[in-house]
Formats: sequence, structure tokens, C-alpha cells
Amino acid sequence: MPDILSHPYRFYIWKHKALFALGVVALFITNLFDSFIPLFIGQALDRIVDSSALTDVAWTLGVIVALTLGLSLFRYLWRILWGRFHVAVADDLRNRLYSHYTLMGPSFYQRRSIGELMSLINNDVNSFRMAIGPGILILLDAVFLILIITPIMLSLSVPWTLKTLILMPLVPFVVKRVMDLIHIRYRKQQDQFAELSGSAQEIVSGVKTIKAYAQEDNQTRLFNSFNRRYELACNQVAKVDASFAPVLELSVTVGSVILLFVGAPAVIAGDVSVGQFFAFYQYIQRMVWPMSALGIGFNYIQEGNASFSRMAEALHTAPDVEDRGPLQIEQFQSLEVKDLSFTHPGKTEPTLKNISFRVEAGQSLGITGMTGSGKSTLIDLLTRVYAAPPKTIFINGHPIEELNLSQLRNMISVVPQDAFLFSSTVTENIALGMETHDPIVVEQAAQAVNMDREIKDFPQGYLSVLGEKGVNLSGGQRQRLTLARALLRKTPIVILDDSLSAVDAKTEKRILEMLREELPTSLIVSHRLASLLWADQILVLHQGSVEALGPREQVLKHSPTLQKIAALQSHREALSAEDSPHV
Repeated sequence: MPDILSHPYRFYIWKHKALFALGVVALFITNLFDSFIPLFIGQALDRIVDSSALTDVAWTLGVIVALTLGLSLFRYLWRILWGRFHVAVADDLRNRLYSHYTLMGPSFYQRRSIGELMSLINNDVNSFRMAIGPGILILLDAVFLILIITPIMLSLSVPWTLKTLILMPLVPFVVKRVMDLIHIRYRKQQDQFAELSGSAQEIVSGVKTIKAYAQEDNQTRLFNSFNRRYELACNQVAKVDASFAPVLELSVTVGSVILLFVGAPAVIAGDVSVGQFFAFYQYIQRMVWPMSALGIGFNYIQEGNASFSRMAEALHTAPDVEDRGPLQIEQFQSLEVKDLSFTHPGKTEPTLKNISFRVEAGQSLGITGMTGSGKSTLIDLLTRVYAAPPKTIFINGHPIEELNLSQLRNMISVVPQDAFLFSSTVTENIALGMETHDPIVVEQAAQAVNMDREIKDFPQGYLSVLGEKGVNLSGGQRQRLTLARALLRKTPIVILDDSLSAVDAKTEKRILEMLREELPTSLIVSHRLASLLWADQILVLHQGSVEALGPREQVLKHSPTLQKIAALQSHREALSAEDSPHV
């Protein structure tokens, strides 16, 4: 099978060869029936002029009716077959892009805006669908008509055919020139559309901030500037596209005028019958469509090529982390990090330097440090969002690069600080990734994070639909729902990445007490002492290095960073107590 990135048209035609072949055959038969109808109409006219028997005329009319019925049947068939073909192509390509997005790491999304990625999966996929579907169909339709009609015209009159189609040799040159211009301008149009989509997405997502800072007018002007550039790009494509059909139709119209000059005298002289003249004139008129169709079809192809080149750039991008690990692990026993150092791509200074620790199954590790100390990077390396240096992170003594990537991530539940919820029901959000949504189990997970009563107060309880990203919930509620999601998965390792930062201290304490029995092996990343002190060990990071590691009492005694955090929190609690009203 051809490679999709090098030969996308050949790839999809071969993949759906049955639909494509049947559609082509049905299209050819349709054009064949359609092209013979003028001949029989001409015969009927000649028999009427010659006062032939009514039965002869009726027989000719019967043939015309039969051809029309066959034409309708096969036209229906090719529309169905061809529609299924190019819709299947779009479905496959859209799924490929989506699957590729899920494999990509942070660097991919740092280089491309959400608007651009949405434009690829929507606008560009549809543009390629129009190229491989209607585009190729129109080209084949034009080629079939030319191949069928031209011999019929030659059989009627060679001189007439040569004279009326005199401008035909110029058509390929006009097509080539216009297609080159369309390709360049359409690519620019798609790039402008991606910028416009990105601006719209950003404005809608940040509408609260825009309103809070009274920036409606400024953001409107910014959006209008993107919109104006897209409008100008569309107009540049339209200028070239609009000139195409008139130029092609002119060549055919000139042929009709020539026919009147050379054909009328022959009819008057009786050298050619009225029916033959009528049929030839009909074929001249029918040549308008294939000439125009060549332009339209090539236009679709060029636009599709421009769109596919954009998609190919994304599909060519290799994942940050390649999934080559053949190893499968049945039961988790330990997680170990040995001399781990890591530098982000494009940076010169390492983010992490010689990090080492070990966590046995059932143990908990608290991780803390000032902002920029490398906590989030460490979590990204443990979950292989970034590829760690070989043989620096081990599970059960095996380097994680030897593990199957999907199995590794199914072993770990990460509860991030910035909780993400989908526009679906509460139950579906909590049971994300689960095959079944057992209401009892979902409620138990919500109870473990002290969320059950609040959910039942929603208008439809657990069936309430959350807004986009959980916009109708508070920050603490969103965090607790994602924590319940992690508990429900029951993975061997749970990572809490400042996942209780938006809840109050009293609620945090109550949740932590319930989680002691619920959590398996856990890594708790936090700045709050309440979240750290119940861990078996505490790891303190400072400027990417290990400042302290050990039991909580020992680390609290010897870590300046942890002592500073404790002092700050004690000061805040004292201020809070002073400000609270006395009863």
C-alpha cells in the first residue's frame, strides 16, 4: 500500500478501492447514457421532418426514455458510492490526526496553537475530502465526457469538430497557471484561518479575564484584525478562482458561434440534416461543462494539496517519547530514581540535577520545594511526558523506557493542580476511563473526597452536566472531582500535584484523613505542611537538586526550605487567627 504522507491520493484510493472502482464505473456509464441522448433526439427530429411512421418515432422516443432511466439509476449509484468514499477518507484522516495529537508531547503543543490544530482537524480535513472526493470526481467526469463526446462529434463532422474546438489546446496552459496561483494563495488563506481560530478560541476561553480588565474593545479590535487578514486572503483566492470558469467557457462559446457560421449553410444546402445539426450543437454546449470542470476539479485538488501539506507537517512530527517498550508488569513493587538529571529542550541549564529516591509499594513520598525547583518536571518525567535519560527511572527494577507506554500510564493516576473536567455529567467525569459507570462505586469515590453531599445538591445530582472545563464549579470542587476520578481508577501509584491547593485547610484535613486508607503508593507534591507531614518520607528540592530526603521529622529539622515554608505558613495562620472575629 502506498505511503499516506507521500502519496495520500493513491493511499486512500487503494484503501477504498472497491468503493472507488464501483463509483468510477457508475460515473462512466452515466456519462455514456447521457452522451447518446442528443443522437437519438436528432434522429427523432429527422424522422419527424421526413414524416416517418409514428412507430419509428415512438421507438426512438422509447430508447430516449430507457437511456434517461438508466442515466438516473447510475447517477444515483455513483453519488452514493462516491459519497461513502470521500466521507470514509475524511473519517480516517480525522482519526489519524486525533490519534497523533494524543501521542504528542509538550514541545508539539508549544509550537502550535490550539486554533491551528483545530483548523487542521476540521477545515483542512474537509478541504482534502473535497479534493479526493468532488475534486477527482469532477476531473473524471470531465475526462469521460471529453473521451465520449469528442469521437461522436468527429463521427458527425470532422471539419466542424476541428473548427469549433480550436481553442482547446490553450486550456491546459491556462489551467496550469491558475492552479499555481490558487495553491500559493490558498495556503496563505488556511494559515490566516488558523490564526483567526486561535484568536477566537483564546478570547472565548479568557472572556472572564477580558471582562474583569475591561478589555472588550481591545480584544474586539485584535479579533477584527485577524478577521480582516483572513477576509483579504479569501478575496485573493476568489480573484483567481473567479477568472477560471469564464476563460474556459469562452473557448466553448466561441465554438458555438463558429458552428452557426459553418453549419447553417450546410443545413440550408441539404448536406446536413436538421437532426445532425441539433445533435452537434448539443455536444458543443455539453463541452462547456468538462472544460469548466477541469478548472473546478484542479482547483479542488490544489486546495486539497495545500491543506494536506499542512496536515503532513503535523503528522511528520515524531512524538517526544517513543513507545518501544515491550515489557509488561503484572504487579507493582517499587519506584526508584537514580542520578536523574534533565535539561529541557532549548535550555542550557539543567532543571533537575542528580535526583535519587526510592518508594516501595504502599509507601508515600511528599515532594516540596520553592517555585521553579523542578517538582512538575519530575512528575512529567515519571509519567514519561518527557523522555528521561536512559536507566534513571525504574519500576520493579526495570527502566521505564522498557515498559509499554500505555501500561505505564495506566499504572499511574495524576491529579493535577489545574483540574480539567469535560462537558459531560458528574458521573462521566468521575468515571473517566472506566468501562462501566457503577453509581455506587462513583458515589463512594465522591464520599472519599467529601464531595457527595455537594453533588446531590446539584439540580440533577450525579447526572448534572458540567460546563466546559467545569466552569460552573468552584476551584476546590473541580480539584476534588479529579481526585475522586483518580481514586476510582485504583492504580498502583497516585500522584497528587498540589491537588488540594484550592480547598480550605479544614476540608483538606478531612480529605487527607480519609485518603490515608484509600491511597496506594502515593507521591504528594505540595507546599502545604498538612499535605506533606503524613507522608512516610519527604523529598525537598532546591534549584533542581535534592536538599533533603528522609522521614518528616528529620527533614523538617535539617531542610532550610521546609523550615522557611513552615515559618511562612505559621505566620499566615497567626494573621488569620488575629483577623478572625472574636465571639
